Amino acid sequence: MNTVISPSARPVRRIAATAAGAALEAYEWSLYGLSVVYFAPQFFGNDLARSVLYGFGVFAVGFVIRPVGALILGRLADRRGRRPALMLSIGLAGVATLGMALTPGHASIGAAAPILLLIWRLVLGFSFGGEQAVAQAYLYESAVPGRRIAGTSVYSIFYGLGTIAANLLVAALAAGFGAAALRDGLWRIPFLVAAAGSLIFLLARRTLPETRPGTTHPVTWRREWRALLGPGLAVAGLTSGTLSSYYLWVTTPTSYAITVLKMPDAQVLWAGVVAQVAYMAAAPLFGALAERVGALRWMAGAALVLAAATLPMQLLLNSATLTTYWVLIVASAVCVVTLAAILPGATAMLAPARHRVTVMALPYSITSAVFGGTTPALKQKFAAHPALFSGYIIALLLLTAVTALLAGRLVPDESA
Repeated sequence: MNTVISPSARPVRRIAATAAGAALEAYEWSLYGLSVVYFAPQFFGNDLARSVLYGFGVFAVGFVIRPVGALILGRLADRRGRRPALMLSIGLAGVATLGMALTPGHASIGAAAPILLLIWRLVLGFSFGGEQAVAQAYLYESAVPGRRIAGTSVYSIFYGLGTIAANLLVAALAAGFGAAALRDGLWRIPFLVAAAGSLIFLLARRTLPETRPGTTHPVTWRREWRALLGPGLAVAGLTSGTLSSYYLWVTTPTSYAITVLKMPDAQVLWAGVVAQVAYMAAAPLFGALAERVGALRWMAGAALVLAAATLPMQLLLNSATLTTYWVLIVASAVCVVTLAAILPGATAMLAPARHRVTVMALPYSITSAVFGGTTPALKQKFAAHPALFSGYIIALLLLTAVTALLAGRLVPDESA
């Protein structure tokens, strides 16, 4: 199928508009993880540890609907084109973040407060269930052949930008106004910023050219599901260890350090900013190296290294001083991006072009719901049992390594 965009067509603007969704998703997910210690008591009661656990429970439930969003938005992207799906996903994210910012607490509207919080997380889960795969497929298809792994690694840079923005804003608010002000309602400001950003990104995406225009031919899932099962399972296997490690070392350390290790809020938040700078800086380097070595071979090696390092890093975190916490969080972010930067290109490479977004999105979102979304809550619950929790993460990383070693035979022979 002929595409309607050349790889050289206004690449900077195209990449920015496409990957902006990554920045918004990372900003919002990170913001939730950073802010849950401030807003959870307003929705779930004054017991901090219990309310944070409930808050992460809502975070996990938001992942449950991701497969629905992946299926609907993925089918939309494969049948009608990438741009309509990109616009719908970013628009829904804007509605949900605005809703979070404006929802009153339990003291004002009673049980409706946590119910509304759950609804907004479900809308976001639906939106981001398809957003990531559509954007990654767009970047892959619009990149120069031979540079597609490196090209899609840009997604991790924007993901890092979103996480940095969340860390910077929350850290600045904590330093300037104090934790008490954040608990009293200042936590809502960053969610309003997310809503405004989604509107800007929606307008930018209106003029994106298509990489694969819509088709009038039906998507023949009934006849082709057996051929698609292998790539779908491979996407799930590659995602499981990558995503669980990301949420373990990038999303949850801040709340863990504040609530369990009792470290000062501002110092912990700034450590997250530095870690994300390292994450962003390393992403294109690892993308270029993986292009030379082979994406799947690289992911296998990276998953094995990270599996070997997980338990020592977890034990170090549990006994960390503020100084060792800073070092550990920066080092772990670099370790995680060895997988995260390569995952978009590797999964796009495995998926047949005519079903690419759905094959990428559905297994990814299911894996997110089962493994990624539960990691923060499990981390909080098993804080006193680091070896047990680390064994769970190590098993997922080994699954990723084995999948990467076996998946090479599934790469379709097509250029689109």
